[in-house]
Amino acid sequence: MANRSRISVHSLARRCFWLLPATLRNRLHGVRHAIVRWLRSRSVRTSIRAGDLTGAEFQSQVLSAASDRLIIIFEANVDWGITLFQRPHHMAMALGRLNCLVVFRTMGDDVLGFRQVAENVWIANDAGVNAIPDAVRCFYSTSLLATREAMAAARTRGRVVYEYIDHIDASISGGKGAIRRLLDLKAAAFEGEADVIVSSATALHKEALAECGDKRCVCVPNGVDVAHYRAARQDVSVPPALTQFRGRYKHIVGYFGAIAPWLWYEVVEQVCADMPDVGFVFIGPDYSGCVPLLPQRANVLYLGPVNYAQLPASARLFDACFIPFKPGDVARSTSPLKLYEYFALKKPVVVTADMNECTVYPEVFSGGGAAELIAAIRLALGACNDQAYRERLRTLADQNSWDVRAAVYAEKLQSLQN
Repeated sequence: MANRSRISVHSLARRCFWLLPATLRNRLHGVRHAIVRWLRSRSVRTSIRAGDLTGAEFQSQVLSAASDRLIIIFEANVDWGITLFQRPHHMAMALGRLNCLVVFRTMGDDVLGFRQVAENVWIANDAGVNAIPDAVRCFYSTSLLATREAMAAARTRGRVVYEYIDHIDASISGGKGAIRRLLDLKAAAFEGEADVIVSSATALHKEALAECGDKRCVCVPNGVDVAHYRAARQDVSVPPALTQFRGRYKHIVGYFGAIAPWLWYEVVEQVCADMPDVGFVFIGPDYSGCVPLLPQRANVLYLGPVNYAQLPASARLFDACFIPFKPGDVARSTSPLKLYEYFALKKPVVVTADMNECTVYPEVFSGGGAAELIAAIRLALGACNDQAYRERLRTLADQNSWDVRAAVYAEKLQSLQN
C-alpha cells in the first residue's frame, strides 16, 4: 500500500508540474529530477520476489559461468517497464542475443536484486552491480541520474562507454541544472573518462571525432526489432477509437512516439487544416504537457500511449507515417527509432527537411514547411500500395535492425581488449 501511495503522489506531482508555466517549469527541472531520484530510491521492494536472485546468487549462478563473455552494464537511466521502449532496451536485448551478458540497472520496476527479463538480460537494483569485475559500463547522454563523478568511479572498475544519443537541449533534458550536469558528463567522456564514444547520429559522431579521434569513436544509429513489427499477433487488439476513425477516412497518416517539445506544432496544425480529407493519428505519452498543442480538429485523433506489444497492430492501419520535428539542432542530430520501425511496417515516411538522419534515404519524403509537407504526404500516400517501393522499405529495415547495430557495437567493445 505504501508503495502504491508513493506512485500516486508521484503521478499527481507530475501532472501538477506540467500545468505550470513553461518559464517556471524550466527553473524547477533540477528540483523535479532530485524528487524523482528520491522517489525511485524509496519505491523498491523490501524482499526478493520469487524467481529473482540476490547478489550472491547472481554471482554464483550467472557471473561465475560468464568468465569468457562480454559483460555490459547499462547504468541507471530509464526503467525497464516503461510504456515506450527506447534505445537502451532494444540495444540490451540485441546484445543479449549476441550472447553478451547484460545488466540493466534500474531504480524502479519494483525489483530488488536481479531479475531476468530477456535472453541474457537482467534488470538489477543491487549494490552488487558495482562489484562486477571487467565489465563495460554504459552512460547515456540524456540520463536523469549520471554524473561526472559516477563515470570516473565506473572507470576504476572497468571500461566505460558514453552513449551520445541526442543533442543536449532543454527540450529533451530539462532545465539549466540538468543541462549543466549533462554537459559536464559529456566533457568528462570526451576528456578521457570514457573509453568509447558511441554516437547515434552523423552530426554527433563528427563532433566526437573532432574531439576524441577515430580510435575511441563509433557511430551506431538507432534501429528496429524487425520481428516485433512483422509478427501478426492474434492476441492483440486495436483501440476501438482508431478502428472507428480509420473507417471515416480513405487515408490515414500516423505518428507514434513522444508528444514532445521538439515537434513542429504550428506546421502540423496547418497541414491538418489544409488536408481535411486525410485523417491524422498521434500515439504516444505526453512528454511535457504538449498534448494541448496538437490540432483540435475532426481529422485528428490522439490515442495516448499504446503499449509496445500492441503498437504494430495499431500502426498497420496507417497508410503513411509522419515525423514532424521542428527545424533546429535536435532535428538535425536525431536518429529516430520510429523511422526504422516505419520501414519494418513497409509504410512511406514523411519528415521535416532538417531531419538529416532520415533524408539520407531517398525513399523518405520530406518538406521544409507546410506546403512542401502537404505535397510530400500526397506523394507518400500515392506510394503506399507500390509493392516494389514497399519491398525497398522492408530491405532498409533488415539493413538497420538492432541485431545489425549490436554487432557493430559489440565489435567496437571487443576491440578494447586488443
